[in-house]
Amino acid sequence: MKKVFLLASVACLMSLNAEAGMLSPYIGADYINVNADYGNENDSKYADNFNSYGVSAGIRLTNSVALEGFYQQSENKEKNSDGGYAGADFKSSLKLKSYGIDLVSDVVNLGKVEILTSVGYIRYETETESRLVMGGTSAYAHDTEEADGVRFGIGGQFNLTQNLSVRGMFRYAVTDLESVKNYKEFSVGLRYYFW
Repeated sequence: MKKVFLLASVACLMSLNAEAGMLSPYIGADYINVNADYGNENDSKYADNFNSYGVSAGIRLTNSVALEGFYQQSENKEKNSDGGYAGADFKSSLKLKSYGIDLVSDVVNLGKVEILTSVGYIRYETETESRLVMGGTSAYAHDTEEADGVRFGIGGQFNLTQNLSVRGMFRYAVTDLESVKNYKEFSVGLRYYFW
């Protein structure tokens, strides 16, 4: 996974403009819709679509490349099902936290409008709780799991003013979580540049 991240970072850096710009710090806030692909029996047990909110802080290194740190936290999403057991009542809840760093590059910059790509490292922390009622007996479980991942993104940014922008991104993340094949994220938010 580290080799994939390294190669993707090099590819992103190759799109740098020769002309360097002034360092420009910024902060951001996003609404994120997350879709999880479990790819196994957990697909019927846990919610696979949930809302998240994120904050970020970054610095524009050149006119076309920025380094951005982020933190995201999802809602505590519940799901009721049979859990794959006939005649059972299965109730689960899932909460996802993630943080990491992205290298963001504008591959097209038209002033007011920018087309962006990104590649980054992400750390996931999942927390699940479940209750299974079957045949008059109940079982409870609580589990936490942590894993690393790499995510790739494409999107756009509309610069409202010199300091304020609206950004929308689609990101695809692969992770070494046992229960998740990949995550797909759609985000929309604001970025405020200090200068």
